Amino acid sequence: MKYRDVGVDIDKHWAVHREVARRLGGARGLYTGWVEVGGVETALHVDGVGTKAILALELDRLETAGRDCVTVNVNDVVCDGFRTVAVVDYVAVEPAHLEKVPRLVEGVASKAEEVGAVLLGGETAVLPGVVSGIDVVCTVLAIRVAKTRPPQPGDVLIGLPSTGPHANGYSLLRRLFKPGEEVCGARAADLLLAEVANYSAVLEAMKNGAVAGAVHITGGAYKKLKKALGDRGAELNFEVPCIFKEVVKRGVDAAEAYRVFNMGIGMVVYTDKNNVEHALAFLEPFNPKIIGQVKETGPLVVNGIEIR
Repeated sequence: MKYRDVGVDIDKHWAVHREVARRLGGARGLYTGWVEVGGVETALHVDGVGTKAILALELDRLETAGRDCVTVNVNDVVCDGFRTVAVVDYVAVEPAHLEKVPRLVEGVASKAEEVGAVLLGGETAVLPGVVSGIDVVCTVLAIRVAKTRPPQPGDVLIGLPSTGPHANGYSLLRRLFKPGEEVCGARAADLLLAEVANYSAVLEAMKNGAVAGAVHITGGAYKKLKKALGDRGAELNFEVPCIFKEVVKRGVDAAEAYRVFNMGIGMVVYTDKNNVEHALAFLEPFNPKIIGQVKETGPLVVNGIEIR
């Protein structure tokens, strides 16, 4: 089974990204773009939680979708050395679920406060005939607080564990699992609606020189790391959590899984090989694991799967 079998064609998606990127201005990082405002590098970044919101709606846990909407953006901008200071949201909803919007926005507001940002405003759009269920997208305003650099040969790659699928691949996951079934010793609903891990503290490691940069394993999964590596190569090895083994066991092609899911690693940070102990000390709250090293050239191979 591939992602396109449930309506999401990754290759077409990336082709659209490349076409749209031709029209972007400002300075560019791995995840975000920025402009200088009053001497401060200032970024705007947007992302949502996709069809995880449908599952949250079905299980009456919309606060999770709101909170995750903030976190996915925070994690992205962290990779380019930015700290989120403000958030706005856009909620699209069909009429039958309009009264549930305040709970979703409460999730956005609570997570914004946790990461030291403020929810400045937003938009609620009632779209009969366009939206089935509910969708939430957040835009964050962020300022540069640390400098990053691209991965270099010899850099050690350190994996920060995820809490689960985070906010990617839910069109597949909703096909594979029933919310009430038990899987990997827990209810599928609880595993799938685990909140996205918040990696904002990685900024402190960057500011202190312990980490040179980071890659959020989000939409496109390890293709994001391949993009960051450029012409460099790497071989990663790590233990895959039960839920992702179950995804493959239930029919998702293994190579496809590494293009869709984080497979247990939510963020990959990199540092000079002589700086590893310093990095591990700063990252200790995340339970970091050394998972590989950057090579001069070659493919990106993750647990034996070449990422193309």
